[in-house]
Amino acid sequence: MGGTQEEVNYVHFSIPKNLMRWALCALISLPLVYILLYSYSYSISYINLISTFQARANIHPPLPPPQAWLQCDYSDGKWVWDESVAGRRYDSENCDMRQAQKCVVNGKPDNGYLRWRWQPAGCNLSALDPAEFLHAVRGKHLAFVGDSIARTQAESLVCILSTFSRPETVHQYEERLGRKFWRWVFPAPHNVNVSTYWSPFLVRAEGTSAHYAMTQETVILDALTEPWTADLDAMDVMVVSVGHWFPRPAMYYDDGVVSGVVSRPEVNRTDIGGGYLGAHRTAMRRTLDYVNAKSTTDKLVVVATISPAHFDARYGPNHRDACSRQKPFEEWEAEVSGAEAEMRKAVLDEAATAVAQRRRSGLRFEVLDVTRLASMRPDGHPGIYIFRNAFAGRQVPETVANVDCRHWCAPGPVDTFNDILMKMVAAA
Repeated sequence: MGGTQEEVNYVHFSIPKNLMRWALCALISLPLVYILLYSYSYSISYINLISTFQARANIHPPLPPPQAWLQCDYSDGKWVWDESVAGRRYDSENCDMRQAQKCVVNGKPDNGYLRWRWQPAGCNLSALDPAEFLHAVRGKHLAFVGDSIARTQAESLVCILSTFSRPETVHQYEERLGRKFWRWVFPAPHNVNVSTYWSPFLVRAEGTSAHYAMTQETVILDALTEPWTADLDAMDVMVVSVGHWFPRPAMYYDDGVVSGVVSRPEVNRTDIGGGYLGAHRTAMRRTLDYVNAKSTTDKLVVVATISPAHFDARYGPNHRDACSRQKPFEEWEAEVSGAEAEMRKAVLDEAATAVAQRRRSGLRFEVLDVTRLASMRPDGHPGIYIFRNAFAGRQVPETVANVDCRHWCAPGPVDTFNDILMKMVAAA
């Protein structure tokens, strides 16, 4: 206690310095010890977690990845009778579509065709939800380009969406053959346009496709049709569906010379250029090449495969039983072969080429492969019921004009085309 002032000051300041040195060492050492201990325990926990997951994986399969529909083949499956389907998906009587497809209104007596649901082999396919669809395509233009199957699919979609929001028909261009160009607009807040573009060959054609009085076609394979090409950049979703017009009598020109002849014996030429199958492939290739080259905006391009007709070979095309079956085919009854298989393959091939040669990252090409599922539905055609209240309970004569075994009842199997389309749109 009797130390000098300097000794007192030394003691007073030397203790904090020692403490500071000890604290500094502790601060450096403790994290190292913590890291070592934590790493060891974490490694044990992680190994245990992996072991537990592997053990459970044999019991419970892992959850599907995002966009699992991409791993599902919707073209493969079967039609199942669904007791939960109580009736029509929409009221075709008060919906804007051609009368010939309104099977319920026209008096088709069997309504079982309304209760079959497509069940893909590896997944489930839910029915299109109109509110979700309109939200997914808000502010967009959907265009259906092709023949009457494309038009029927468009009308089916409009009718389904109409159960949630009523559209306005803003453009009607109609001739004897039907709706050349129609457009529906779903008002705000949706602001969705749906259009149909009549182009059964995708390229320029003069003949039956323009006027029924003509008996054959002249098809110009190197001239795409103007209406849809002019509006290409305005399309956000483009559905292309053709096929049924190509087997008709026709002469095909390419670069000013005859490149193919189909069923024209008076021309004194045999079928050349691969016949109508070659013409179909060429038209499909040039259409997708054009879309690839000319699109300056993002776009979903959906190319549909052909949906087979069901004229029963045991009867003439105007017989009342030409397509009177009342249930789907079994899987073994619906073989897709010959020309229909080749046309389907052409779509798959040309779409794959378009994907490989894609020029914009926002340009998507998909295939709506409906050939198999459509081939199994001979019960889903209008048949003899193409007019309102056809026959009205009267006896049906054996021969009937204009039996329709090619187009689809709506509601009916064509709605499934749009259920699959919804999956593609949702993934965009």
